[in-house]
Amino acid sequence: MGDLQTYFYLALISVVMIGLTLTFVGIAAAGLWRWFKRAHGQTPLTYWLVGSAITLALLFILLGTAGVLYGFIRYGTS
Repeated sequence: MGDLQTYFYLALISVVMIGLTLTFVGIAAAGLWRWFKRAHGQTPLTYWLVGSAITLALLFILLGTAGVLYGFIRYGTS
């Protein structure tokens, strides 16, 4: 397998991982928003805690995937 094909597959895997992450985070955020609209009179602490956890998971997966892809690209160009 040539270098170009290897990087194509790495990029394809990265795009799929980021797409799946965005899909699942979107589903979780929509459910959280729906719950927040129904929870009248409650403190928004749970909303912020769960929202922060979703945001951190999104950033961890996106930045991790982008970092691995960046590392492979830097390695391949040297």
